[in-house]
Amino acid sequence: MNHRPFEDWLLNQDPLTPAQKRELQEHLQTCSSCSALVEVDLALKSVRQVAPAEGFVDRFQIRLAAQRKMLKRRNTIGFFILTLCVIAILTWVAWPVLRGVFESPSAFLASWLSYFVSLWTSILAMGHVSELFLRIVPGFVSPAVWMIVLLGAGGWCLVWMLSLMKITKIPQGV
Repeated sequence: MNHRPFEDWLLNQDPLTPAQKRELQEHLQTCSSCSALVEVDLALKSVRQVAPAEGFVDRFQIRLAAQRKMLKRRNTIGFFILTLCVIAILTWVAWPVLRGVFESPSAFLASWLSYFVSLWTSILAMGHVSELFLRIVPGFVSPAVWMIVLLGAGGWCLVWMLSLMKITKIPQGV
């Protein structure tokens, strides 16, 4: 037997047409499950609602404020511990470089200067290669394909940024 329409009529309490009322009464005479549902619904409607205890709202708001204060304090302490751990790990990882700085600052500066000079010359060399590449490759690939590739890359970056924003969103409230 299909109880679905009768249960919906009983639980939603929408106004019924005379034909629906007649059909519902006939169904209630033959179905013990739906009759029990009507009895439970009547029992629940007849129960008197109890008002909250005196000062409940004030106690709740005080407890909520205390929980927020404790959460803020816990987050601050956690952030402080996390910051200390990150500083400790970075110091431990960077200690070989830092030791070189403390032992001989001039040698450290000279090595970094030579590194930046070699990096600059590498960038210039790549610039010359890229100029040659840009002269040859665009002739083989149509501008429409370049546009599709660039739009796809831009769309991918947009989706990535939006997903990062969604992931890092901090919920407000309780």
